[in-house]
Amino acid sequence: MTSVECPICEGGGPTDVVAELPATWATAPAIAALPGYVCVVSKHHVVEPYELSAEGRIQFWNDCLAVAQALAAALLPVKMNYEIHGNTIPHLHMHLYPRYAGDPYEGRAIDGSARFMRDAAEVGRLRRALAAAENQARAD
Repeated sequence: MTSVECPICEGGGPTDVVAELPATWATAPAIAALPGYVCVVSKHHVVEPYELSAEGRIQFWNDCLAVAQALAAALLPVKMNYEIHGNTIPHLHMHLYPRYAGDPYEGRAIDGSARFMRDAAEVGRLRRALAAAENQARAD
């Protein structure tokens, strides 16, 4: 799929952006599989991470890790899950799932069977947490 056919590129970027980092956008859709879920979307249209330039790879991973670290600091999960698929939307993006004791997927993979509706307070909390990631990514 070319950037001309990509729904993210055609729309000028992803929806539900809560932070903008040097190489990525962090998004928090209204409905999520887990509280605290964020998707980190590459600003460059590629399908696979290896398609990025050497510098682009470093920037992409640094942004993803800055977002994960900011989420972990703010939300205190017991584990952060990282997932890259791209078979539904072939534009490089990483799903970050903070995992908690007792979450609906405890002891198994996240299959999307549970859904959480975000309210404005949660989106605001994520925006504030990710401001630290934006600052860290720009300093690196």
